[in-house]
Amino acid sequence: MFRIGVLTALVVCAVRPGAFGQGVNPAWHIVYTRSHRATFEQEWKYTFRNHKSRHWFIALRYPPELPWSREAVGKAELRTSTGWIPFTEVIDESRERRRMLAIDYAHDDPLLRKGFTVRTTLTATIYDQRLERGSPARPVPPLTPQERQKWLEPTNTYDFHAPIVKKWMDDHKMWKGKEEEVLEFIHRVYKQLRVHMPYSTKEGGAWVCSQILKVGFGECCRHSIVTTSILRANKIPARTVCGLWAIDNKSQGAHCWGEFFLHGVGWVPYDTTLGDDKKSEAYFGTKKGEILAGMVDFDWVIDAGSFGRKRVAGIDAFPAFWSKGDGNMDNEKCDTYTSVHVLRDVR
Repeated sequence: MFRIGVLTALVVCAVRPGAFGQGVNPAWHIVYTRSHRATFEQEWKYTFRNHKSRHWFIALRYPPELPWSREAVGKAELRTSTGWIPFTEVIDESRERRRMLAIDYAHDDPLLRKGFTVRTTLTATIYDQRLERGSPARPVPPLTPQERQKWLEPTNTYDFHAPIVKKWMDDHKMWKGKEEEVLEFIHRVYKQLRVHMPYSTKEGGAWVCSQILKVGFGECCRHSIVTTSILRANKIPARTVCGLWAIDNKSQGAHCWGEFFLHGVGWVPYDTTLGDDKKSEAYFGTKKGEILAGMVDFDWVIDAGSFGRKRVAGIDAFPAFWSKGDGNMDNEKCDTYTSVHVLRDVR
């Protein structure tokens, strides 16, 4: 994941020390304001010069339907000698049961022996989000026990039971105090990560919380993995969202951030990497409608047909794929192309 530009935001909820203090909070709610509808198109061309394939299984994201990324539609296609063939919408087998697009193509196609080309088109209506004081007109229903469990559990990525994670949380006082309000605590975590965890796109190993804390830095995805892990360790439902920049027709790239579920309010965004000011409050509870949702959380479980049950970290930036054939798949080459089209803009 990488960033483009810097978002600007208005600090509407007036975050300040004690703003979420105990016993004095009015109720909160999120205001959603329609920004625009956009389409994000992407194409990947993979080449494996030492491989001769007879069978490909490929899986790609389907844009999730979220309160701020609505009316989501996705499609994907594989280029074959007979033309473009569509993927099928399926469900991943993890607890999240997320939609994805997959194709199981068992043909000795000359065009696919040395690699493959796939393309996706993702479309959604994007909304600004803003956390405000005051009772909501209609409270958001609570999470069901099953939903709550899936947003609390440890996974390969969110390994908050690992000793190094627990020690880091002890050292940085990342445990919720007995009398501390949930919102106050999460705001404290937000400030801690913004100020004390360096943003860097250097290679830091696997996208796993314990590994990220071991190296001590990370880009947006790694930041969101750490914050999600901290919140889940404190029994606060949390998740990572990965999205695609869709500001205008020149947008490129992707971005990750975190969301937590606040009772009666819903999923609240926070972002510990955007902006140059590390002490900025502009990215807590507020998110501009400039990103189209691509994927929620990591650790996907995929039924890959004759390839068996597969586990992958994610299918947002690149597809997951498996092949049967001769040779090896070393020294792969991947060329990718993206384009954005704003369909309806109300800004």
